[in-house]
Amino acid sequence: MSPSDKRTIAPNKRTLELALSAKTPKRAILHDFQEPEYACRDVEIRDGIWSIMDLMEGFSEEFFAFEVHVGSIGRLPESFFKQFSVDSAKVIGCVASGGPAGVQGWHDLFFDEQKRRAVAMAVVGNVLVEQVFGHLFFGGTEEQIKHMTELQDDFKDEDGNECTDAKTGFDRNAHYAAYMRSVLNADKTGACNLSANFANHVNLIVGAIYTHLKPILGLSSHRATLEAIIPPLHTIVTQAGLLSLSMRLDPHTVYHFTPIFKEDTFTSTRMECFNKVQMEQQHPRTPASEPRLTRTEKARRATLSEAEKKRATNDDPLTQITIMDGVTAYRLGGWEIPASTTTSRRYEKPEWASRGVRMRALTQGWVYCRWGRARSLQDGKGNDGPAAHGVAWDGGFKEFRDVEGVVDWLRLEREGKKEAFEEAEKAMKKGKAVTEADLQTQLREEIDG
Repeated sequence: MSPSDKRTIAPNKRTLELALSAKTPKRAILHDFQEPEYACRDVEIRDGIWSIMDLMEGFSEEFFAFEVHVGSIGRLPESFFKQFSVDSAKVIGCVASGGPAGVQGWHDLFFDEQKRRAVAMAVVGNVLVEQVFGHLFFGGTEEQIKHMTELQDDFKDEDGNECTDAKTGFDRNAHYAAYMRSVLNADKTGACNLSANFANHVNLIVGAIYTHLKPILGLSSHRATLEAIIPPLHTIVTQAGLLSLSMRLDPHTVYHFTPIFKEDTFTSTRMECFNKVQMEQQHPRTPASEPRLTRTEKARRATLSEAEKKRATNDDPLTQITIMDGVTAYRLGGWEIPASTTTSRRYEKPEWASRGVRMRALTQGWVYCRWGRARSLQDGKGNDGPAAHGVAWDGGFKEFRDVEGVVDWLRLEREGKKEAFEEAEKAMKKGKAVTEADLQTQLREEIDG
């Protein structure tokens, strides 16, 4: 296979060959592919996100793929739901839906293995997007974060209020990158030091994720030890932290995690389905004579009445659990030529430097889906019934806080009694170092206590 064929058919393999053989891999790769530097950076960011998704999936399979022997008649005890803190309940309520099955739908999320794995990954994904990728300067010291906040305030008028050549939100992004490059000693190759607080920040995020997941882990009869569960979580958060810094260090690109919403219609161009095989098997418009249907699916269909089968033909694929938002890259200006780099951008035409905004979707949103009908609202209230939802109906759509035992965090907020989960940020601002060993000790003391 010629180099030209490899570039087209096996670009990753060709890139690896160049990286192993060239004295300056970056220059060799850019010259071989004849692409501007940002195109290769997009591939790195995309592959970095995919790698984290793979780690999340492996983590959920290792620690959440078990049978639940707690509770009776498909319902978990109230004591289980009481274990979730205010913030844990908020996260789960944000990323998941019980569907039209009432409170029972929320119980099913923890009984069903595939749904439980998706919920666990969604918790991890939510924390990564909000607290790692969304952080202004992940791993930054108190002083560094304060300076970034000051930059944010100083250049607030450049955040798109006047989209001119001199004032755009991209200018403010460049100020962030310039400051971070200076304090991290970043060079032209992209190599840089890490902030002294990076490891501490990673461990604090790991602790937060573990706190969210601990009640679900307790459903297993073979509960994982801290020594087993902390290292893979640590790897996931560390990779996300490094990727977050890499994205922030790009002065010309704004990376945006495009929100996806539960109970939304699944769109293959924007979303990737975690339970794709299951959704294909349960497709209501696939005839029962389809030879690829499994015995399990045939047995499920055999329990349905003809009326239910007819009703289901109008069902749609809906998002039930939002695992992780997809990433979109935004850049100012027109097309760049292959010689364009991060430090010296060059366009096909000089006047294209600030003309328009380019966008490229790097990854899709990651979701768990179900077949059914979307929630119907009238005057802000539910307007659903069994006629529309069929056998899936068992009381209608309920919020997670409606489940007996789950703290009503919304009521607490409304009453001004919000319980904040800010210990991690407080410790970080005080400069208190937390090692992985310290983290395991603290979590063990919490369990024993």
